[in-house]
Amino acid sequence: MDVITGIVIAILSVLVTVYLQKLKKKQTQKKIKTNYAKKVEQDATSILGDHSEEFNKKEVLKVADNIYVAIGYGLANCIMIEGDSGVVIIDTLESCEVAREVKADFAKITSKPIVGIILTHFHADHTNGTSEFIAGHEDDIEIFAHDSLPHYLSQVMDVRSPITYKRAVRQFGMEIPEDALKNAGIGLNLKVTGVSTTSYVFPTKTFSDRMTVTLAGIELELIHAPGETNDQIIVWYKDKKTLFPADNIYKAFPNLYAIRGCMHRDTLLWVGALDKMLALSPEILVPQHTRPVEGQDAIKGIVTAYRDAIQYVHDQTVRYMNKGLSGLEIAKIVKLPPHLINHPYLIEYYGTVEWSVKAVYHGYIGWFSGRPQDLHPLGISEEAKLMLELAGGKDQMIKKAKDAVQAGNFQWGLKLTDTLVDSEQSTEEVKELRGVCLRKLAMNEVSAPGMNWYMTEDLVQDGLEIKPSDKARAQRIKAGAIRSLFNMLTCMLDAEATLDVNTTACFKFTDTNEEVAVVIRRGICFLPLSTPAKVDMEVVTTSKVWREVMANERTAVAAGLTGEISVNTGIKQLGNFFAYFDTDV
Repeated sequence: MDVITGIVIAILSVLVTVYLQKLKKKQTQKKIKTNYAKKVEQDATSILGDHSEEFNKKEVLKVADNIYVAIGYGLANCIMIEGDSGVVIIDTLESCEVAREVKADFAKITSKPIVGIILTHFHADHTNGTSEFIAGHEDDIEIFAHDSLPHYLSQVMDVRSPITYKRAVRQFGMEIPEDALKNAGIGLNLKVTGVSTTSYVFPTKTFSDRMTVTLAGIELELIHAPGETNDQIIVWYKDKKTLFPADNIYKAFPNLYAIRGCMHRDTLLWVGALDKMLALSPEILVPQHTRPVEGQDAIKGIVTAYRDAIQYVHDQTVRYMNKGLSGLEIAKIVKLPPHLINHPYLIEYYGTVEWSVKAVYHGYIGWFSGRPQDLHPLGISEEAKLMLELAGGKDQMIKKAKDAVQAGNFQWGLKLTDTLVDSEQSTEEVKELRGVCLRKLAMNEVSAPGMNWYMTEDLVQDGLEIKPSDKARAQRIKAGAIRSLFNMLTCMLDAEATLDVNTTACFKFTDTNEEVAVVIRRGICFLPLSTPAKVDMEVVTTSKVWREVMANERTAVAAGLTGEISVNTGIKQLGNFFAYFDTDV
């Protein structure tokens, strides 16, 4: 057997082993979810279950003679406006599969071509299906968005993509068995699985404040209206007195803070966006989540209540903040006033007043509560062990947790069982008690994100692994700019292992004429604007091959054997360089 044959056999052996391990893990994960569905109680709050009627049926509604909205296909709505010679699409849903289904149903209404796409903001459920709508006409269809959308879309594709995915799975209940999931608050669910096809297509036309566009005889005004996101735009169709408000309003209390984690959402800017909407006096309102509303007076009443609720939460939080109360204290005080608390558009199906208060506080003051004990608090594990000692030991705390569960105090029961877990004193009994608390809290939660988070945590406790599929990871890697892929490395460096390392690598891509230098300097990694005169390693390849290697579709060694990657110091040195980075995310 020659050397090359031996290497090929070794590579194939590794690939088969990896495949079998993945298959076994997949079967285990499926079993966890199947078993979980059997133990979840089915007496969840009816108010959340009833809310599913807003979007649990796939339908295309005709809201004006040339305006159609597809509801129930994905988490968000997709809108089609028919013009003289073509149609305009507003938002493209969360995957190409969902987009394909909507596109097919729109085609039953008209065969006119798509002449323009408007993306209201960067969130996945509004942008990931774009490539399906432009398929075959990539150079012909203009895509409109705010000029900051590319920045935010790139950000979720690189430096914070791992944590964004992990927490989004929890908020939207993406791993909860279908018969146990109620909804996602603003839609039935986020229809993205490990086999979904997602696209990352950037706009071709952007603007900063306002832009008027005419497409197929349709004149639309695009207006920057930051609210749920900083890049949010609303669309005004003056001829039809129709407003498309994006995610600045939907039939649920607004997500002034998303528990999956988000950048600060400026509540006063959101109020300003709603004031812009009121000034237009629309007669038809077609949001990107939940159902359309008709009638100028009805719309005015809804939008006014929505903006007043947001301002109320902001103002009262600041009022008590200025009195010296902490965010946690204020969150227990501020409630919506009687004339707003039961408004149909302010029920806490999605965001909550409590979470919003904390977000407003943090936006102004930051993390520090003002209490001296929070300047240098004990670590979670250290504090838990001391609390366990104070309680009289593990057995006493387990007894207290049992008493809490028996008394129906599930929040306290969760706190006690979390303390046992954090102090490394968990047992099967503790795990079961904790599971009961998580499920009971879920069943009494009005907010879908809250319910989904409790239930997903219970699944994780049972062994569920939250990790993007190989396909999802590969799609993101292949869509991102080359420099963006390397930018991710800066936040993946194993600082402790590189405190004495000073090295520079240069990556040259012959197909795109791009060159990226990566510098590791004593615990930090950065990409200099230009390649230093002296580099320690030079890698030459194509962007296509490099993306395939980064997506684990092939190995650098295999590409080196075929001459598709060359490393001046040897392929082994490339492996040594990437060993400096923590890829377990």
